[in-house]
Amino acid sequence: MEMKRWVVGFLFNGGQVALVAKTHPEWQAGKLNGVGGKVEGDETPLDAMRREFMEEAGAPVEDWREFAVLNVEAGAIHFFCSHGACELKSLTEEIVGWHPLSDLGTLPVIPNLRWLIPLALDAEKRHAVVECR
Repeated sequence: MEMKRWVVGFLFNGGQVALVAKTHPEWQAGKLNGVGGKVEGDETPLDAMRREFMEEAGAPVEDWREFAVLNVEAGAIHFFCSHGACELKSLTEEIVGWHPLSDLGTLPVIPNLRWLIPLALDAEKRHAVVECR
């Protein structure tokens, strides 16, 4: 069985983070998550992150840094972060917008964002690998 790979990115602008209001898959519907999707074909995770952010948020962010890989039974999720004051333009039915980092504790986010976002912002942590099998 071929292992799947996904990417998720957090773009920071001062005290804000760009998040997408998910409508699918069903377990994410109604929650906020980072922008991302599947790694396609021979794409590298970095190339997939650049493509996904452009396709979903309409912003050409090039300078992504991978800070974590979450190994799950079906494959691997590569997490990236970047900083920039981009104008976000939702290009799918899922709305992308800026959200205050100070609201992270009360926003309806995917639960692992409560530790992934602080990890992305921690300059001392360069890379983390988490096994969830």
